[in-house]
Amino acid sequence: MDGRAQAAASDPVLRVRDLSVRFDSRRNVVHAVNGVSFDLEVGGALGLVGESGSGKTVTSLAILRLLPRPAARIVTGEIWLGDRDLIRLSDREMRRLRGKEISLVPQDPLSGLNPVLTVGEQVVETLRAHESIRRREARHRAAELLGTVGIPRPSDQLDRYPHQFSGGMRQRVLIAIALALRPTLLIADEPTTALDVTVQAQVLDLLHELTAQHGTAILLISHDLGIMARMTRRIMVMYAGYVVESAPTVEIFARPGHPYTAGLLQSIPRVADAGRPLTPIAGSPPELDRRPRGCPFAPRCAWALDVCWREMPSLAPMGALSFSGGPRPVGHLLACHNPVAADEVEGGRPLRPGFRPAPPPEDGLVAQETT
Repeated sequence: MDGRAQAAASDPVLRVRDLSVRFDSRRNVVHAVNGVSFDLEVGGALGLVGESGSGKTVTSLAILRLLPRPAARIVTGEIWLGDRDLIRLSDREMRRLRGKEISLVPQDPLSGLNPVLTVGEQVVETLRAHESIRRREARHRAAELLGTVGIPRPSDQLDRYPHQFSGGMRQRVLIAIALALRPTLLIADEPTTALDVTVQAQVLDLLHELTAQHGTAILLISHDLGIMARMTRRIMVMYAGYVVESAPTVEIFARPGHPYTAGLLQSIPRVADAGRPLTPIAGSPPELDRRPRGCPFAPRCAWALDVCWREMPSLAPMGALSFSGGPRPVGHLLACHNPVAADEVEGGRPLRPGFRPAPPPEDGLVAQETT
């Protein structure tokens, strides 16, 4: 491999820079995504995790250019797929990319399929939209695809409708459609939410196997950290539209730095903690039409300092820190004025003598924006 080929192989397949998305309502502006940046390498697996309303799905819809218009708008940022800036492409050019180079596995396997078209018609439609092939050949390939995702007797299933399949089988059909043209990027938005645990495992194994075979990069969206541990190499934690922590998956689980990340980990039921109550995160996420003056997590944070109420911390490398736990490896990014120490994660609260979280300032918590 020559130098040019090596450089191309090492370039990210997806680059997102300073992405901000707003929703305009009659009264206010909703700050759905705020300055999100990340890279996804060829064949990589990146997870977006956070509570509902944290901006995960809106980020993916912005990448796909499927934000509802005219309410939603991208106000800042760049989205590059290889050497193409997706924000600058026309609607026609984006339609050519969707399904062929960028594919989506949606959250609901029933609403993701057209109920009045057979499964075979929907797979064939995807193939013929991007390739010049005859219908007979497309049906043959559709049957092969259904077989690849583990659907028994695939040729016999082509003329069945989505309601005639179980939830797990419908999700397999969606995966077959998404990977039919071997895209470079697959976005999976909560792909196992409506499935039972056994079927979840089967679908995740299938996604992992097929994306690995084709070298497809995957952007996985979920609130389930167990799925993230199984499927991703890196995790990006989002809260109120901001990225608050980003690190290799192993590092997130071993030594989280942000109080919100630590709270998510403490909310996971574990066999070792049988009989011990879970530690929930106090409070609720903020309203996104009232942008906080400082850190949006401050009202729920047991580690809050005075500065947390005034200034939003920037996402920066952790480096060597002066608390127990030692230095963080390269690539651990954190947006926090007062990171959680390693010995504080399990307890879910600060262990520093005499420390108390700073109360909110008397002059209010938010600076409302209308533009």
